Amino acid sequence: MTKYIVIGAGWLGICAVRAIESISKETVVTVLEVGSKDYIDINIATPRLAVQPDMVDLAYQPLSKAWVRAKLINVKEIKRVASGQVVVIDSEGNEGVLEADGIIVATGAVQSSPLMKDVQGKSKDERKAEFTAFRDAIANSKAGVLVIGGGSTGVELIAEVATDYGNVKCTLVNKPKLLLNGSSKRSAMHKIVIKQLNNLGVKVITDDYIEDLKEDYMGEPKKFTTKKGVEIDADIVVICAGGHPNVPFPAGDAVDEKTTGLSVNEAMLCEKLGTDATKPVWAVGDCTMYGGRGMFADPQIEALSASIIYFEKMGTVEAGPMKYKHKPSDLFPSLVSVGRRGGACTIPFPNKMLGKALKSKDLGLSYIYQKYFKVKV
Repeated sequence: MTKYIVIGAGWLGICAVRAIESISKETVVTVLEVGSKDYIDINIATPRLAVQPDMVDLAYQPLSKAWVRAKLINVKEIKRVASGQVVVIDSEGNEGVLEADGIIVATGAVQSSPLMKDVQGKSKDERKAEFTAFRDAIANSKAGVLVIGGGSTGVELIAEVATDYGNVKCTLVNKPKLLLNGSSKRSAMHKIVIKQLNNLGVKVITDDYIEDLKEDYMGEPKKFTTKKGVEIDADIVVICAGGHPNVPFPAGDAVDEKTTGLSVNEAMLCEKLGTDATKPVWAVGDCTMYGGRGMFADPQIEALSASIIYFEKMGTVEAGPMKYKHKPSDLFPSLVSVGRRGGACTIPFPNKMLGKALKSKDLGLSYIYQKYFKVKV
């Protein structure tokens, strides 16, 4: 019976668990999650949760629904990862060693805004309290809301705020000239989205930035000045730019210098962590050199699955299949919501209607839970 440890219970971690369970019933899977999180955290829902905290009960389904046989263990810290073992600090503060035949690292990314991306493993109630505090701050805002970063998260967040709080001044600042960095058909998508944001009353500033503004802020009104001299008043700031791979343990030369993510090959093997081919270490998602945007999930899990199937048969990953072929995100279809009444999608061509139909109502939660977990929400 093969023992696996999956580190991280985010989307890619869940996908890894499900892949292992589908490959063989003769496996034992332990999932390690730092903190007290015991729910499925689908990040695409976060902008909506920030203005509708009660939606947490719909969005955050129990992790027990995500898999069949896996066991979740919440820990305080991951101290070391190597072939065959993970050193942890458990929930009571004691150091221990967990052994496994194979290890999959899926620890995600650290984002600039802790509101938009929780890496501390907060409980469902703690996250709901965070979103409630943010919503209440918007409702009482005197100076307005400023979002930094015009990627999909920044666009979706400012649109949610503007949709629900039309009387609150909303500003979006994006350093590049075009919104939606990484989107396919970016120029056309930018035009569709910026028109909708303007109709919502959002002031969009592109090709400009604010120096040294790197943390979220809620408090007394402040005046912020862009590099080009544009003055913006706000008492709420959310940083939706930046971020980096989350490698929460010493990894040495297993980290790619350029991306700071774990170096992996086309089998998603991190050979500098898992130096023993009979006790392999894989890594998937945002913690890797490739990142883990949603469109990368399926091909990465396919490559991981092929490698695990070979490992189950041969007892080693040496000379195993190399299935992953990385493609830039702009070669994949793009889909964003713009509040509950708007959106943009590149299929079959850049348009508003399909984006609105596919994502705006509930951000695709019903579809995702039904497709992946056979759960009706």
